[in-house]
This record gives sequence, C-alpha cells and structure tokens, in this order.
Amino acid sequence: MKTLSQAEGAKRFGKGIVRFIFASNLLALFSLSLLGKTSQTPRTQPIVFQNVTIIDLVRGQPIPNMTIVLVGNRISSVSKTPQTPQTPKDAHVVDAAGKFMIPGLWDMHSHSLDRWAWSSLLNIANGVTGIRDPGAIMPAAEIIKLREDIEKGRVFGPRVVASGRQFDGSPKSRASYIETNTADEIRNEIKKRKEIGMDFIKIYTRLPRHVFFAAAAETKRSGIPLDGHVPLSLTAAEASDAGMRSIEHSYRHRIACATAETEIREILLKQFNLGNEDPRAYWLNEDKAFLLGLNTYSSEKCAELGKRFARNGTWFVPTLVEMQTRFRNEYWEGPEFEERFKDPRLRFVPKAKQQLWRENILWDVGFVSGHMVYGDRGEDAILSERRREFTNRIKMPADLHRGGAKILAGTDADSNFAFLFFGFSLHDELELLVKGGLSPLEALRTATLNPAIFLKREKELGAIENGKLADMVLLDANPIDDIKNTKKIIAVVANGKYLSKPELEKLLTHAEEIVKKL
Repeated sequence: MKTLSQAEGAKRFGKGIVRFIFASNLLALFSLSLLGKTSQTPRTQPIVFQNVTIIDLVRGQPIPNMTIVLVGNRISSVSKTPQTPQTPKDAHVVDAAGKFMIPGLWDMHSHSLDRWAWSSLLNIANGVTGIRDPGAIMPAAEIIKLREDIEKGRVFGPRVVASGRQFDGSPKSRASYIETNTADEIRNEIKKRKEIGMDFIKIYTRLPRHVFFAAAAETKRSGIPLDGHVPLSLTAAEASDAGMRSIEHSYRHRIACATAETEIREILLKQFNLGNEDPRAYWLNEDKAFLLGLNTYSSEKCAELGKRFARNGTWFVPTLVEMQTRFRNEYWEGPEFEERFKDPRLRFVPKAKQQLWRENILWDVGFVSGHMVYGDRGEDAILSERRREFTNRIKMPADLHRGGAKILAGTDADSNFAFLFFGFSLHDELELLVKGGLSPLEALRTATLNPAIFLKREKELGAIENGKLADMVLLDANPIDDIKNTKKIIAVVANGKYLSKPELEKLLTHAEEIVKKL
C-alpha cells in the first residue's frame, strides 16, 4: 500500500489550494460574464396537468386524480379532474396519469451564484427551483439584480436568497471572507447589507464572542436574519438563545451534541494560529477533538438542544452529503478510488475542481494510512472510528428533530468537499436524512414546505394550491413511499415555465458545454 509522507502530503495539499483559489476566481469571473447569455426562457403558455397525484406535504398524503391549471407564473386552479374548469385557450395539456407532483425543491445551502452560468441549469434540471447562497463573492448589487430578474421572469433560473460575503474573525478562515473584530465594524456592515437589500447575514467560526453578540443585537434591531456557523467562542445553545435563525453543518456543530462540548471547544479555540506555527500540533489537536466528539456523542443531549432550537425558532441545515466523501477511504491507484472518478456527473465539474478533489482525497487517505498524526492507534481502528463518526453525524438531524427542531436540506455544493454536484446532490442529501432517521415525508419537507416557512413565503411557495407560484416537479413515482423517487423527474415547472424531460436534458447538455470551456 502506498502512503504519503507528511512533506509530500503538504506539498500536494498546498498545490491543490493554489489551484483551487485560481480556479475559483476564474469560475466566478466566467459566471458573471455569462449571466446575460443564460437567461433564455422556455414557453409561458397556460399549462394543464390532468389526472395527477398531488403530494400534500401539510397533511402528509397523496391526493389522486387532480387537475392543476397554470396561468403565467401562478397556479390558477387545483381541482378534482371531473370538476375541471374550462381549459384555457392555447393551453399545453399534460396527461399526468400515474405521476406525482411535488412543490419545487430548495437547496438551502448552495454556493451557486459564483458559478451561475452552469449551476442554474443543473439546479433546474434536478427540480431545484430555489437556492439559498450563504457566501457569494459576486457583488451585492449584481446579486440583488439577478434575484429580482428571476422573480420577474426576465432571467430563467432558480429563485435566489443570498447573504453576500460572510463575516469571520482574525485570522479569517479564507481570503474572501470579511475580517470583523469589533462590535462597531460588524454593526456598520450589517446596516449596509440591510440597506442594500441582502436577505440575511452569515457569520463564520472565528468571530469573537463580543462581536457575535453585537451582530445578534444589530440583526434583531435591523430585522435581517443572522445565520451561519456558531463561532467557537460560544455554544450553539447560546447562539440560539441570542436569536440566531439557522445553524449550518452537522460536521461542524455535532460538538453541540457531545457531553464533552466544553472541552472540545477549548481544544479547537487553540487551532486558530497553530496551522501556520506548528502543523503537527494543529492536527494532533484536531484529532483529540475528533475523538472526544465521537466518544461523547449523546442523542439525548441532541434532543434537548432540539427543544431549545424549537423554543427559539432556530433551524438546522445539516449538509450531510459532505460526509459521504470525508469519511470514505478508498486508496489511490486502487479500483474503488478510480471507480469514484467514473461518476457520470463529473462532466458537470471543471477539470481544475476534479483535480483538487483528487488531491484532497489523497491527502486525507495519506493521513490515515501513513499514521502521520494519529500515533499508533492503527489503521483499522481509525477506519472504524470514521464509520462511527459518519453514523453519528447523519443521525444528528433526526435527534434534533426529535426534540422539535426544524430541519432544512442543503448541500454546500461547490465547497472544498469532493463529489458535491449542483442539483444532483440535493437528492443525495434527502436520502441521507432518511438514512439518519427522518421519514421520507419529513425529509421531503426539508426541501419544500420548510424552506417556504423559513423564508416567510409560505403564502407563495411550499405547496401546490390556488394562487401560489408555479414551482413544481413532476415525478414518475411517489416520494413518500421511497425518497429516492425524487430523482425520477418527468418535468419541471420553474416560475411558470414548463420543461419536459427532453428540455431538461438540453439544460444538462448546455451546462456540460459551458464546463468544458473552463
């Protein structure tokens, strides 16, 4: 078995980071240049779906033999098929007998805006008619214009809610983040975001404690939501009590469900400067925190935290799909590793990003197989620990939900984690939510009804009812029987625009062509 030395691993990892930064900037610029070129819209004639089964997500049951009439970008009527009103003139009639209609899906944590040229196509082709972007570097004025153009039907793509660039403490985690270390700084930044019309404020892990509480107070005063990572300077319970609206990622915040939470936070707080000063000490600390989180995870503590979230109105966005890569351990030059890179969805991923994924996986496996950090526990023990950690992390949403917390589906697509795909990965996320303990109905709500409630747009979105916006997905099988059926897409309606299966395939082809040019 081949292993990476620490020096070799660091060298490869460093090269990967450089390539990633260059590629990310290039992709962002390319996306912006193509915004106007990808705004072609499908036909907008009235549409009638006959004999369809509607999935009622409020009552949690299918309603068969229904007719849905769409006029413009709204649902004009929903009725039993024998009682159908007169079909509008020139309507496009779809016989949907044996098919199932759900509201359009939302990816509530997707870095789509900086890759809009192709991410918009991939999301729509997968039935994702809305995205929440927590951290785009696209200028705020362009985000707001794009958001409005989509809502007005001038640009075709998923609906958008966005925060703009995120706020972090010192030293900031990434170059694109805004370093904010005083209460006055973050109050002023929040006022600017509110005035310009951004949807929410996103904060990150290194924000100082006093700055967080200043942000919480200012967002409450300004009426703009506060979302993101819980800074390590406080607990998830404290953040919830302070009014934080959503907390992102089970991989980051599973420490809140560990009985050793205080000790883990103290360990991780030491990490901020160790990465540059002493890489080995950094990873030894990281490993110590990992083991404590693994061995002291408590479903009961998680359910109690869920009760607190429910009382405070704090939502959780677990992004479980990231864990599928992070805790898999195929070795390079082996059949499993190469088989992963035969995934047909890779045609929608730029070559530079694919190369970065390879290098990151090699680096991670080198740590495990080379025992570069973990001492003498042994490879088998480490792999067993990773499997246990994956189990803990995917059940965290169900444990929180058992306490009453509301869950939102998100993917973190186009973060550094490998094998996250715009649109496609949302369906993988729903499967993992079910695997972790949610029912198919509960999982489906996390991407449909729950986003509508979270965004305070339940009068327009999240259900198939008279007067609501026409964002819908037609499926070939019932998703509350098997959540995998959300992948069996027959057609998509996005803001009243109907796309049949062949038209969805054209979107995929167009996205592939764009990616090939990068």
